[in-house]
Formats: sequence, C-alpha cells, structure tokens
Amino acid sequence: MRGRLTLLTAVSALLSLSVAAVISVLATRDHLFKEAHEYAKKAANAVEAKARKAGPDPYPVPDSLIADPRLEVHTYTWSEVDSLERERPGTTRISLGRDQEAPSWLSLRPWTDPAGRTPVPEAVLRLSTDDDYPVLVVFSPLRAEQAGLNAVVWSVAGSVVTVTALMAAVAWYVAGRVLRPVEDIRSRFADLTAHHLDRRVPVPRTDDEVARLARTMNTTLDRLEANVDQQRRFVADASHELRSPLTALRAELEIALAHPEGTDLRDVVEAALGDTRRLQHLTTDLLLLARLDVSGAVRLPGGGPVDLAALVRDEAARFRAPQHLVLRVETAGEPVPVHGQYALLTRLLGNLLDNARRYAVRTVEIGLVHDPAVRRAVLHVQDDGPGIAPADRQRVFDRFTRLDDARARDTGGAGLGLAIAHRIASAHHGTLEIADSPRGARFAAVLPTAAGEETTGHSRNPA
Repeated sequence: MRGRLTLLTAVSALLSLSVAAVISVLATRDHLFKEAHEYAKKAANAVEAKARKAGPDPYPVPDSLIADPRLEVHTYTWSEVDSLERERPGTTRISLGRDQEAPSWLSLRPWTDPAGRTPVPEAVLRLSTDDDYPVLVVFSPLRAEQAGLNAVVWSVAGSVVTVTALMAAVAWYVAGRVLRPVEDIRSRFADLTAHHLDRRVPVPRTDDEVARLARTMNTTLDRLEANVDQQRRFVADASHELRSPLTALRAELEIALAHPEGTDLRDVVEAALGDTRRLQHLTTDLLLLARLDVSGAVRLPGGGPVDLAALVRDEAARFRAPQHLVLRVETAGEPVPVHGQYALLTRLLGNLLDNARRYAVRTVEIGLVHDPAVRRAVLHVQDDGPGIAPADRQRVFDRFTRLDDARARDTGGAGLGLAIAHRIASAHHGTLEIADSPRGARFAAVLPTAAGEETTGHSRNPA
C-alpha cells in the first residue's frame, strides 16, 4: 500500500506538473518570438523614418544597429527583392539569399542550435523605386531567443523531475508514518492466540480512522475474551454439574452391586431414575442454550405469530402450585400477537414460574400488559419471597449462577433456568430484567408485538 500510494502521488504530480510546464513553455515561446519581432520592427522603422527624412540619397546604417547582437543588417537591390517575391508571392517575411523559409515559431527542442536558425526579416525600403537603388533589410536571427527558450525548457523539465521526485519521497515518508500504526496493529494482532486474549492492539494518539479502527478491534477483543471466558466457565460448570449426578448414580449402583443383600432394588432404581432425569434435564437445557447461542439476536427460524395472552392462560392452567401458594393471573382481554416460537415462549414463562415457585411464600402473580401504541407487550412474574439484591440482578442471568440460599440440591436447580429465559427473550428481540418491587422478585419480559397477524395458541415449532 505504501508503494501504491507513492506511485499514485508521483504519477499525479508528474501529470499535473507536465501540463503546467507545457503551458508555461508555450507562453514563453510566444512571448520571446513576439518580443524579437517587435524589437526588429522598431529598429527597422526607426531607420526607415530617418531615411525618408534624408531624401533620395542613401542613408548610412547606424553603427549601433550593426553592432546589436540581436539584429542583422543587409543591403539588397530592388531587383533582388522583386525576384524573390515573384518566387514566393504573398510572402511578408522573406529569407533573402537563403534556400529555406523563415520559421514561424521558435523550436521547443532544447537541443536546437540557435546559430542554425533562419532569421525573421523586416525589410526597410528606401524612397526611390530605381531597380538598382539599395534596400536595407533588418533581420532578427532569434539566436538569443532560441537559447533563452532552450534554457527555459531544460529548467522546466528539471524542475518537473525534481518536484516529482521530491513529492514521491514525501509521499513515501508520510505513508510510512501513517501506516506505521497499522503495521503495529497487524503485528500485535498476529501474536494473539486463544491463550493470550488479554493482549490489545496499540491505539494511536491521533483521533483518526486508524485510531478508531484500533479502538474497535480492542472492543471486539474485549467481547471475544469475555465470550471465551464465559465458554470456559460454562464448560467447567457443565462438567461439574454433569459429574455430580453421574457420580451419585455410579455410587448408588456400586453400593447395590457390592451389597445386594442389604439393598432395596426399588429404592436403587428410583434413585437412579431421579439422577437420570436430572441428567436428561440438564442435557436438554445445555442443548437449548447452545441452540440459542447459535441463533443469537436474529429472528428464530420457523417462528410465527403467537397469542401471548392465550399462552399465559394455558401455562397458568398447567401450573402445579403447592398447597400454600396462590397463583394470580392478570392478562389483557384481547389477543397479544408476538412473533416467535410458541414452545420457546412457553419455556420462558415456565422457567420464570419455576423460579417464583421455588422462593414464593404465599403468592405468585402473572401479569401481561399490551401497549399497541408502541407495539410492546410486558410480561411479568412476581413472587413474595426474599427478593434479589440489586447487586445480583444481572448476575442471576449468567449460566450456572445460584445465589447462596439456592445452592441446596433439593431447592436449587442447575442455575440454567433464568439464563435460558434471558436468551429466549433476546432471541425474540426482547429483554428480560428484574424490576423494582416492594417485596419479592419481579421479572419483567418486554417483547415486541406483531400487529395485524393471525395468531396461534398451540405449538407448531417445538423447542
């Protein structure tokens, strides 16, 4: 890139300077030619004027005119002039006594020999018309003008080459200075590996495109490091969660095999079945999280319009609350269409209800509010339990996160329910947050509605 920028600068400078040089040389040539012509004409007119005043006698040629290096003075007769004009009728500038015609312009070739140029004549006619009467002719040989034009051409050509080379050197230096941070960023980025994601590319002090690129790359590396760390923790936690039921299952089976006489087969099978179910649920949750991670924030494939109000009523009817809990449901009277997958939205509400049932004291409330003006539906699930501290409200949506009072195996799950609910809300272009409430925990899921679509109340897209 540095070489291409330098070449582009050099070519652009050479073209522009060449055009300017040609225009300048042409203007100089015109000026020198006109100046020489006018100089010779003025000298001839002065001699002619004095000759007319002197009368029929020949007027002597002034010594100053003869000694002038820019002029040549010759004397011819009328008969010689007439014969030449008959050969070249209409010629105003004649070359007396020469074979070639007088040039109209100075040569642009800087190697031209000024001494070999044909002079431009200005004839001074005496008053007499006698064929033998002398005619004075003043020439401008253009030697000095051609030499001056040659010097101009050489100097202009040298200036074009020099300035082009200078601009190319400056472009090479400036491009190197500008691209040096890019090379530093490239070399630092090339050293990054999966085991050294804590490194960052250098950010230039200048607030330009390169600095913004470096900041963007560092931001991307921050997100990449966070995702990799999250995946590592996820793998470690998943391994731990899978190891616990497997270890318990193995221990129960080994004890039953080692002491068959003191083992109740039914108890062993029931315990093994419980551990197997836990493994199945955990594996299902892990697969669902992996699927949601792949889907990301894009619209889930195979989704359709879902009546969120009907979904809430169906899920509330299936909710099995303990005898000490009361479930209260407040939904909108009209359908609330949401674009998504019925099974995933059911899973979202089910996970929130399971969490509320685990910590509620007496009541669990489900509320659904629809705002058609902004095309938004707010689904909230609230319990009257101990609540969640503000410092933990974001952490509870991390995978395998369980607060201190939820770590017991009989009351706490694997710590994936809220994480799955949060990812389902994000996959449906919504949000899931913990709102302030006077008592207990209030989970609020905000989902965009799809106005004007025919909704369905049953699952056609299983999770």
